[in-house]
Amino acid sequence: MTVVVIAAAFALVGNLATNTVQVSGRWWPTVVWTLAGMLVAATLVVEWARHRASAHDEHAADVPGQLSVFGAIPLAAWQFQDRPDEMAMLRRALGGRGRAALVALPGARGAGKTQLAAAFARECVAHDYDLVAWVNAETGPVADLALLAQRLGLGGADEDPEVLAAALRGWLEQSGRARRLVVFDNVDDPDTVRKFLPATGTAKVIITTNRQEFTSMAGISAVPVGMFTPSQGQAFLQTATGLPRGADAAELGVRLGWLPLALAQVAASINRDRWSYRQYLQALEGQNLDEVLRRQAGADHPGVLKATQLSVAGLDRADPMGDASALLRVLSVLSPDGISRKLLARALPALGLSGGLGRALEVLTTASLVSLGGAAEDEHGDDGVVISVHRLTARVIRHQAGTALIEAITTATDALDTLTQDLPMDQAAHRRTELDELVAHILALRGHSVRPSPLLLTLCRWAAESLHDVGDVARAGSLLQATRTDSEAVLGPDHPDTLTTRHHLAALHALTLDPGGAVRELEQLLVDRLRVLGPDHDDTLATRHQLAYARGEAGDPEAAVTALDELLTDLLRIQGPGHPETLGTRNDLAHWHGRAGDPAGAVRALEELLADQVRLLNPGPDHARTMSIQLHLAHWRGMAGDPAGAATAFEELLVDNLRVLGPDHPATLATRRHLANWHSEAGDELGAADALEKLCADHLRVLGPDHPDTLNTQNDLAGVYHSIGRRGQAVNLLETVLANCERALGRDHHLTATVRGNLAFIRGHP
Repeated sequence: MTVVVIAAAFALVGNLATNTVQVSGRWWPTVVWTLAGMLVAATLVVEWARHRASAHDEHAADVPGQLSVFGAIPLAAWQFQDRPDEMAMLRRALGGRGRAALVALPGARGAGKTQLAAAFARECVAHDYDLVAWVNAETGPVADLALLAQRLGLGGADEDPEVLAAALRGWLEQSGRARRLVVFDNVDDPDTVRKFLPATGTAKVIITTNRQEFTSMAGISAVPVGMFTPSQGQAFLQTATGLPRGADAAELGVRLGWLPLALAQVAASINRDRWSYRQYLQALEGQNLDEVLRRQAGADHPGVLKATQLSVAGLDRADPMGDASALLRVLSVLSPDGISRKLLARALPALGLSGGLGRALEVLTTASLVSLGGAAEDEHGDDGVVISVHRLTARVIRHQAGTALIEAITTATDALDTLTQDLPMDQAAHRRTELDELVAHILALRGHSVRPSPLLLTLCRWAAESLHDVGDVARAGSLLQATRTDSEAVLGPDHPDTLTTRHHLAALHALTLDPGGAVRELEQLLVDRLRVLGPDHDDTLATRHQLAYARGEAGDPEAAVTALDELLTDLLRIQGPGHPETLGTRNDLAHWHGRAGDPAGAVRALEELLADQVRLLNPGPDHARTMSIQLHLAHWRGMAGDPAGAATAFEELLVDNLRVLGPDHPATLATRRHLANWHSEAGDELGAADALEKLCADHLRVLGPDHPDTLNTQNDLAGVYHSIGRRGQAVNLLETVLANCERALGRDHHLTATVRGNLAFIRGHP
């Protein structure tokens, strides 16, 4: 703009000088004043542009990523009734732009707290807030807060979920021009959110809860959300049903305590069955309510529970095929946070809905028995809608279902079995959000099952193994222990599935500081499997393999070699030389030869195995097991005294990994880690440090902060830091890694012990 003004000024002078533009009389005053005006305008333009650029830079610094909406913000409820008084109080409590505000919305279940917060959140989205985040906080907010921090780019290679959540709080406490809203929905325990609430800055925070403690917490303004007023309730009923106000409507409201959730279900039933208010009251009177439900549901008004019962009872009139009722029962036994519609659609064959998913959901939403949240498309372009049942409604449905609840649990189990089969173990880390949702549904089903079915126990074991695979060792261990107890009670101690659970639990224990205990568990398990299954059964052979590994980890590599050598003889006889288990045992046997002090023997054995692997498996060179053998071969070449040769072998393997598996596959990441370490051993420590720093960032992005591979790589990086004289960085990194290991893997995990020892060594060797 400035250039244009100046150019125009010079053009004017030139035109006047050449008589292209003629001015009558004396033209110099005109030129002088014109130029002066143009220069003043140019100066103003420059200052305006500088101010806008400064404001833009400041604003850009406030928002590190492009994320503007996070979480599944509920959509407006059917015939959503404005709450002008409560909304006005909420706006006053939140205040204007430029200051932080913490506001709690306490109220009874079904009072409309979530809907009020969601209405405000949707307004913020419409007004282009820089961030609107919806956090499911009933079971604790850490997981959502950590994910939000990662999406905003606040995460680092040395940070765990608690650290990320704390970092998010720090970011929210920064002053700036950005407008941000964070909603903590369904907070049940004030202590779970207290330490993550920003105390300064400009962010607005809303907390929905049925706990009254928030009304007296320092620094938090409370806007109680009560029932509809009679006027609001009658207005809602009139709008939703088309029936006039009157005494019957008033009586109905009183019977239901003017609870918004109940009135929504009433209006849906009236519309569906074409009743008058009086006819609905008569139907309501015919509903029996036992004291068990009244106590369990936690509703203050029995009419609310009766209204839900009546809504559920009328579903079959709207959907004679029964799909809606069946689906509602399934939804009531899944996680209370809701299920993604895209997962529900993928599980459709197992749901047994004769009329399809869309029609059943339409009936349920019309009846105000389910609610929708999220967006039509998530950040990946997929269906982002989440379907949930209000917790109070779900309790009524489960109680009312009777024996049909068992069928619902069975159907839900079949649906989850379908979904877990679509999530292979090697993709669990890449699809962590999906994994966490499936685990939540499996645990919810387990909680509703008096006697879990064999399939549900299999799903529990799948969940535990998947959690272990992505590095959540503590949860995996507790879930496996609970599954073992359930399996012994339901299936019996000698059932093959019970024995399999024991096998996985002992294998997990072999990774702790008590591998000797794991050896004893596996020795007893081997006795039981020999007795129940016989010596040649695949599971018996697998236990022998795991026992050999545990003995090696317990400090006796020679015993591991002897046991694997004996196992290999049996495998050649039973399964043949080309069986994957036979080839895998040869690989592990070579490994333990190396651990027992014979790295050259390990190299020879692996070279022979590699040739057989390529010959026996298709596609030979590109098979995952082939590349695994190449990795071990390169490692033992280095251990045999050829670090440069090891680095070269890993470089060649990395080319194959990238071509066959892609850059984000865990095997590719593992090869990069080994390559960096052997470059360090070969003398290129600075190059190794740079490679490991980049790899740490990729591990965090792909596998997350808690995965053992991430923690191992961070441990390696700390070692290289110490080698090149960056002792302070090494100590700081190891302190963080140790804290993460103790939290994610447990104090007794072997990796935790390794990191603890490395930290002690570096502290003692400046």
